[in-house]
Amino acid sequence: MAENRLSETDTFSFEINQSNVSDYASNPLTLWNISDAITAISAHIDPRWLWRANAFLESLTASVWCPSFTRSPYPEFYPEDSAAERAAKLMKLESNHPKFGLQLLRRKGSLNPWVEAACPVIQNRGRRFYVPLINPYLTANEVKIFGVDDQLGLSFKDYGNGILGGGSISANRGYDTIYIEGEYRVELDLILMAKRPANTLMNTITVGPNPILIAPANPNRAYFEIQNQGETQLLWGLGASGNNATTHPFRMPPGQIYYPGNVSGFIPTDAIWGKVVEGSTTVLIMESSYT
Repeated sequence: MAENRLSETDTFSFEINQSNVSDYASNPLTLWNISDAITAISAHIDPRWLWRANAFLESLTASVWCPSFTRSPYPEFYPEDSAAERAAKLMKLESNHPKFGLQLLRRKGSLNPWVEAACPVIQNRGRRFYVPLINPYLTANEVKIFGVDDQLGLSFKDYGNGILGGGSISANRGYDTIYIEGEYRVELDLILMAKRPANTLMNTITVGPNPILIAPANPNRAYFEIQNQGETQLLWGLGASGNNATTHPFRMPPGQIYYPGNVSGFIPTDAIWGKVVEGSTTVLIMESSYT
């Protein structure tokens, strides 16, 4: 399957500060719309292929600096502490010092409501610090898998001390910032549809110095053949206009036949235009389309 797989990696990043945080508190920020990422790849896939998509969030981090909140000390962990003891110490500090929640949200499609997936507690640690958000908040694994219509969002939760840009130290509110950065990978496994060509058409066209449409665009084109039956070299090209027949042409001498087998199996699905430098030539067109 690897030879029939398309894979694309990309990133997203957002800066949240006092000037825009109120927007996202009431209307969650969409960090990653998986369907948009998939469409960016699938839009260029030959329609003769079916595809199945997989989306992976490989990294998600928050870089936090919130000096408008009273500083919270670090928990005193010891090597002999168990996981439960460490969690208890951390929760005690969180309950005794100002904080706000960084809500990670998830939903299916754009019409469904957001659902909280995790809510890390954020406090002022006296410096900028970094929070890995995939593990342990979204999953226990290193990579989080998403569905094709999933969306990942972000909002804020007020625990009574305000949120980013709204701590008790008003002079520092303008310095509060969070940078969110994520890396994702989208894979499309391609499956060739078992179709049989149908609707075979044949036509003869006289081509002159002005570009002329030989065949309109056909995304279901299964076979295409051009025969230059005249005595003048044919220039032909692909695209929405006849310009490519002039600027980026295929050159076909008199008597030559083009068919998929003689040029690496390439079957054009765009509109096809032709012209000659002078005089005219006769072109025979034959194509078949998938049903």
